Amino acid sequence: METFLNAGQKAIELRNKGLKTTFKSDNSPVTNGDLEVDKLLKEKIIQTTPNIPIISEETVNLNKNNEYKNFWLIDPIDGTKDYIKNNDEFTLNASLIIDLEPAIGVIYAPAKKKLFYSYGNGFSFERFEQKNINLECKKKTKLGEVHAVSHSAIPSNEVLKIHKKFNVKKFVSMSSSYKFCVIATGE
Repeated sequence: METFLNAGQKAIELRNKGLKTTFKSDNSPVTNGDLEVDKLLKEKIIQTTPNIPIISEETVNLNKNNEYKNFWLIDPIDGTKDYIKNNDEFTLNASLIIDLEPAIGVIYAPAKKKLFYSYGNGFSFERFEQKNINLECKKKTKLGEVHAVSHSAIPSNEVLKIHKKFNVKKFVSMSSSYKFCVIATGE
């Protein structure tokens, strides 16, 4: 967890100093913050689990199919466009995949100072002020007020039909994996 806190602090520091942005082959932006966080996360992962390969969004070979069953999957900064715009919903992400199934997952929103992690089957937590809060899935028999969270600021006609079907009362647009944390915490 400390690695994520430190990498998040570094991402904020670099953004405050002014980011250097270039573009990947798919024309998506990548900043010196993405690359520095990528480096920090990889260094810790290699130190901790040297025999498990790492697949990173910033360094993956898109022309090669994944042949690993066990690997680390990282997106050092998810929501790079928000990161560049000084918005606070960008996240740092890593997941340990064992036998092609997620075993451990971490999402950290450094600008919001919110860290979420999960392991095993159904164990999910939010770390808040040095305390771990269990995010239990609550089973409900009735559908209450429905809120929708999506990447797109303007939902498609198909999505609007689904909203109408489920009587969605509130729609929120979020660009990074933080939206899944918002759903998990019931915000």
